Amino acid sequence: MFSRLLQFPRKISLSLIGLFSVLLFVAIAAMLVGWVRETALDEKLQGSLQQLKLQVAYIRGELARYESVPALLSTNQRVLKVLRQPDNASARQALNEYLEHSAEATGALDIYLMDGGGLTVAASNWQSESTFLNRNFGFRPYFQQAMQGVQGRYYALGTTSKVRGYYFAEPVIELGEVIGAVVVKIDISVLESRWRGGESSILVSDPDGIVFVSSDPKWRYRSMQPLSPEALARVEKSERYPGLSHPHLPLRDLGQHEQAHLVSLREAGGRKRFMQLDQEMPEVGWSVHQLTPLDDVYQRAWFSLLGTFAGFVMIGLAAAIWLQRHARNEERVRLDAESRAALQTAHNELEQRVEERTADLRHEVEERRRAELALRTAQDELVQAAKLAMLGQMSASINHELNQPLTAIRTYAENARLLLERERYPEVGDNMQQIAQLVDRMGQISSQLKLFARKSSGQRVAVSLRNELDVSLKILDSLITHRGVQLSVALEDDAVQVLADATRLEQVLVNLIGNAVHAMEDTPQPRLRISSRSEDGRLLISVRDNGPGIPQEHLEQIFDPFFTTRSSGLGLGLAISQQIAENMGGRIEAANAADGGAEFILTLDLAS
Repeated sequence: MFSRLLQFPRKISLSLIGLFSVLLFVAIAAMLVGWVRETALDEKLQGSLQQLKLQVAYIRGELARYESVPALLSTNQRVLKVLRQPDNASARQALNEYLEHSAEATGALDIYLMDGGGLTVAASNWQSESTFLNRNFGFRPYFQQAMQGVQGRYYALGTTSKVRGYYFAEPVIELGEVIGAVVVKIDISVLESRWRGGESSILVSDPDGIVFVSSDPKWRYRSMQPLSPEALARVEKSERYPGLSHPHLPLRDLGQHEQAHLVSLREAGGRKRFMQLDQEMPEVGWSVHQLTPLDDVYQRAWFSLLGTFAGFVMIGLAAAIWLQRHARNEERVRLDAESRAALQTAHNELEQRVEERTADLRHEVEERRRAELALRTAQDELVQAAKLAMLGQMSASINHELNQPLTAIRTYAENARLLLERERYPEVGDNMQQIAQLVDRMGQISSQLKLFARKSSGQRVAVSLRNELDVSLKILDSLITHRGVQLSVALEDDAVQVLADATRLEQVLVNLIGNAVHAMEDTPQPRLRISSRSEDGRLLISVRDNGPGIPQEHLEQIFDPFFTTRSSGLGLGLAISQQIAENMGGRIEAANAADGGAEFILTLDLAS
């Protein structure tokens, strides 16, 4: 009886200890799982934000490649001749062939010319069964915008070809009057081919919220939210997606994490959770959405829960063994063997789980390494795209620089033919020599552009600043001459060398000099001074203009991606140049000069 009375409070204390342990386990597990989940979501958010910025920059770069094409074509004499003489069949056929060649050269889907009534009078697809010739697209918004004297932009399915495309329309103006429009249609599906196979899904929606570009084809033409009857009527009236319905994506809101939405999407295998990030593209009226799977986030939370459970199991086993040893001294030998066996089993299980978790961590590290490699590759491609975009912006100056020798070559050739008929051979030789010199000049222009557009090795070597500055000035020679800029170069030492990548150094110099020339667009007597000086083993390269300078409120933002005060351009030139400079161990600083104008200083290590 007495022994039973002693055991009764002992059972109560063991029950209380067990209940307290369970409550402690639940509290610690909840805090640990919550902390692991929030940490994983923060890491996922940072990577997703960077990836979304790159994707939006890629879309803007693809559109910028074609933005200047219709403007160049709208001033072509063949175009003006067809609009002046609509019944001239030979002129229309010559323009059809020219537009067909232009579409092949630029990679555009279609290029066509519309008269003032919206009728297509010439088209690159003149030989196709679904040709645009003699079809009236006057109802399209891009044509209506062009007839108002501004560049038109529009995305839609083709009413004739049923092919998705993005349209650029440029007004054709003669004597101050809009007499027609040149339209360039580009293939928007090239964006999707780049995104397929990635971890995240990319969707692009129009102003009505309808997805028209998607890395997953089954989400195409579906709406991000249910459409109202008014929105449906507006979409049908625009004939943007003829004959298609727009069921909404079954997205369910799971909450907010900073600027990201946590959502779930019902698919064939059940509901899947995603982190959704959105970014607007107001210049085209699009919205870019990125859906990043959260499987690994919740997997890490489960691993932490299992680890906590394993730890409590180990503690519980140890406590049980300790209590048993002290409760039953008479069975010490047998219980000691049993406890060792139980401890060894738990230890083996823990080691196995540690090994499994280690393998998972190695896999995660490898995935992150691949993601960083993909990010570096995307950054290199963005640098190359910026160079090509700059060449596109310089296309008008390059066209002018090449047209002059071409016109001269034609004149010399005509003179040579007449001189040959009159047997004045010495003068024919002089004309041929002039033609050869003009061809050499055109070759120098194209070779400089080819060198500027090439990809770099990314390695830092000893590079001559004088040589790279000369190459950059040759590339910008036509722009500097056309703007009437007075250029002065004062290098401390013409033989100085810096540690850099030659190709990327050229790009930085072209960006800084080009920006300075554009900044002096409205300056009466534009002056540009390029100088250098050495200081503590580094070389400071100054590019200074006498333009209006940089507004004080913009100085801190000038190197931010997509920040620009110009009406054209992506706002990536200075951001990419700063990144290139840092990768070469240097930096770029911007300031306003005391006597007016802006000054950019590029600092690089001197080569020993």
